[in-house]
Amino acid sequence: MTERALVAGAAGALGREVVLSMKERGFYVRALGRDRARLEATCNVADERVVADALRPETLRGVCDGMTMVFSCVGASVIPMPQYGFATFSKVDYPANLNLIREAERSGIQRFGYVSTFATPNLKHLDFVRGHELVVEALKRSSMDYRVIRPTGLFSAMEKILLVASRGIVPEFQGGLARTNPIHDADLAEFCVDALMGDKRELDVGGPEPLTRREIAEQAYSAIGKTLKTRRVPVSVLSGAGLALRPLCPRVGHLFTFIAKILVQDVVAPCYGERTIGKFFQESAGKMRS
Repeated sequence: MTERALVAGAAGALGREVVLSMKERGFYVRALGRDRARLEATCNVADERVVADALRPETLRGVCDGMTMVFSCVGASVIPMPQYGFATFSKVDYPANLNLIREAERSGIQRFGYVSTFATPNLKHLDFVRGHELVVEALKRSSMDYRVIRPTGLFSAMEKILLVASRGIVPEFQGGLARTNPIHDADLAEFCVDALMGDKRELDVGGPEPLTRREIAEQAYSAIGKTLKTRRVPVSVLSGAGLALRPLCPRVGHLFTFIAKILVQDVVAPCYGERTIGKFFQESAGKMRS
C-alpha cells in the first residue's frame, strides 16, 4: 500500500527536503504551508499543496483526511531578527503543533512524526527547548504512534555565518572550543523518513563531523576565500543581550539565551549522513557570488 503523508511546514528548508525524500520513496505527499506562493515555488513535486495556518485550527479542518501519517516541522523561525516574529517558541511551536495533533487524531491518523531539538539536561528549561518538548509531551498523550527526531542543528540555520564572515570579524566565545555536529537538511530529511518507517519512537541525530565552533568558522571563511578573524567576546554579553531583548522581542531574547548556552558547551549527537559543513559553505558561497 502506498504511504500517504501530510508534511506540515513543507515550504521551509527541512520541509522541502522531507517532501523530496518521501517522493523519491514513492509516497503520496500532501504539502501544507501558510504561504501559497512560497508553497507553489518550493513544493512543486508534491501531489497536493494545501494552504493553512496551524495557529488557526479552523484552517486545518480536513487537511489530514485520507492520509496515513503526518510529519511536522512547523515552528517559529530560528533567525534572531524581529521581522521573523515576536512570540516565543513555547507560544508558537506548541499551540501550532497541538492543533495539528488534534486534527490528526480527528482524522484517524495512525503515525505522527515531529522534529524537536537535541538538548543536554541543563538546556531543557530554556524556552527554545521547552517549546519543542511541550509538543512531544502532547504526542505522548495522544492516541497515535509517534516518532520524535532531535537534531543538533541544521546547516540551513548556519548559513548566516557566511554573511557574518563576509562582513568582517566573527565573535568567538570561550575560544570557540565547544563541539557540535550540525546536519545537512537533506540528510536529516532522509533520517526522518527512515524514522517514520522504523520502530524507535525517539531518536537523536547529528551530522558526520563533530567540529569545534572555531573549526566551523574557519570553514566559513575558507569558503569565501578569507582567513579567519575572530574577536573574543565574554558569553555574558550574549546572555545579557538575551535578557535585555525579552521585553522588546521575546523570541529573539530567548533565542539569544539559548545560543549563549550552546556556544560554550558540547552539543554532539550520534553521527549520520555524508554531507559536510565545509562543502555546504562552499556551495552557499558560490550562490552568493552568482
